[in-house]
Amino acid sequence: MVLVAGLRNYNVGTDTPNYVGFFTDILTLSDALQYGFNHGEYGFWIFTWLMRTISDQFAIFFIAIAIIVVGCYQWTIVKYSANWSISFFVFITMGFYSFFFNGARQGIACAIFALAIGPLLERNSMAYIGYVLLAFLFHKTALMMLPVYLIFDNNISIKKNLLILGVGVAGSAAFQRIVVLGTQVDDRYSTFGNTSEGGGYFTSGFTVVLGIFFFLFKKYVHTERERYGLFLNMFLFGAMISLSSAILSVNPSGFLRFAMYFNVSAIFLWAIVYENIVSRSSRMFFGYFFSTCYIVMFYLMTERFSHLVPYTFNPAISALLPFGG
Repeated sequence: MVLVAGLRNYNVGTDTPNYVGFFTDILTLSDALQYGFNHGEYGFWIFTWLMRTISDQFAIFFIAIAIIVVGCYQWTIVKYSANWSISFFVFITMGFYSFFFNGARQGIACAIFALAIGPLLERNSMAYIGYVLLAFLFHKTALMMLPVYLIFDNNISIKKNLLILGVGVAGSAAFQRIVVLGTQVDDRYSTFGNTSEGGGYFTSGFTVVLGIFFFLFKKYVHTERERYGLFLNMFLFGAMISLSSAILSVNPSGFLRFAMYFNVSAIFLWAIVYENIVSRSSRMFFGYFFSTCYIVMFYLMTERFSHLVPYTFNPAISALLPFGG
């Protein structure tokens, strides 16, 4: 996973050329600090400068980003997933892996936030705040995850689920006001309220369907029930963000990306679902149906969205390959 992400060419991914440009422009620490002064997110610009001191080849930059993102998710999955195979499969096919091919800064922030899942489950507030603030250094949107610690817990009751949905509806109703407040933090957030023809309908619809399934399945959960409750509440909130983005038809590259922080819970929800299917025949049916749906989604995301296809190697690497780039 690290090499596929790190050895790609600059034209694989919509935003990849921009990051190559940043890597080319930031030659000194002063350059990095200037970027931080203009845009915030000092952690990313200083990290970019550090990678530039190692090599002027952008492959080193991409590999370092991949090590951080894949490493954070892998550590969290290995420690907290009820089934590693299912979780890694979801991580790849649901787009969490390929997301940082485009949104590198937020990709790193989401990966660091994944490390905060442990403190969230264990109710360790100081460690949770520390991870969120570290993620904030790479993308400002991570700061919105601070109050999440107070909202999400192991409560699996319908009342709690409805409360989460209610907060999501209220947030949707006040969306334009939230955008106005966001522009006070960063002018780039002004585009989040812009309408667009795409609206991310496919992704939003898929997320909402999953939210309904996870909500209905909770009555069958006996193993890891408390963790399922926390992850369910997180996913329902993310589903509300996705639904709101589609209904309001706003820029899917803006508002919809907020849902990434919450939708990461699917990586762990599916593992718990699988562990709670006792019947061998049911497991087999679930396995085929589940894997087929996700492979189709993975195909659509990589083939049609984000300019990830065709995949080509970094020119320095393709010159060494017998079959070319």
